[in-house]
Amino acid sequence: MKVLVIAAHPDDEILGLGGTLLKHKENGDDIYICMVTKAYEPEWSKEYIENKQKESKEVDKALGTKKRIYCNFPTVKLNTIPSGEFGKKIMDIVNEVEPDIVYTHYEHDLNADHGIIFNAVMVATRPLKKKKMKVICFETMSSSEWNNKEFVPNYYVDITKYIDKKVELFSKYKSEVKEYPHPRSKEGIRIWANWRGIRMCTEYAEAFHIVREYW
Repeated sequence: MKVLVIAAHPDDEILGLGGTLLKHKENGDDIYICMVTKAYEPEWSKEYIENKQKESKEVDKALGTKKRIYCNFPTVKLNTIPSGEFGKKIMDIVNEVEPDIVYTHYEHDLNADHGIIFNAVMVATRPLKKKKMKVICFETMSSSEWNNKEFVPNYYVDITKYIDKKVELFSKYKSEVKEYPHPRSKEGIRIWANWRGIRMCTEYAEAFHIVREYW
């Protein structure tokens, strides 16, 4: 099975579905990660940008990522990109990978880039395609819960076996690790996964919203 993650920023893929990706890896699935945006100078330092590249490679090695695709659109500036140009890029990636499952951001996240990506993914995965794709939204801590439109899960993945590894993978993105009680702290990730897990009577889980599914 082919799995494609379309995410805005390095670390989103681990925050949202790190445990689930580890489960896909164990299942023998092919993992593709599309990283839509990239930091740029002078807002971010050259060192910061280079470190992100190194950290992403470490994450990909641990996940066994088949391919990480970079769009290199400017982060927090997706609203300045013509929608046709942006949409075509996302569609080209979907056509190239031909995934069975597409994971992407929740449309009502506080981060505006996330919503723009969601809309482009919905267009790129329209049922017009010969190959039907399951489209699933993941939640991004400190974005999905900080808006006034709640993320309502309808699908859960038990990641109890993978929680330690998920925290370890997120820790590779050193600049993104915050101090507790920030939700992006190591403790916050565990607490969040535990909160999602106990709703399904398991210790740790990741929560998702299935947008489109076929059988």
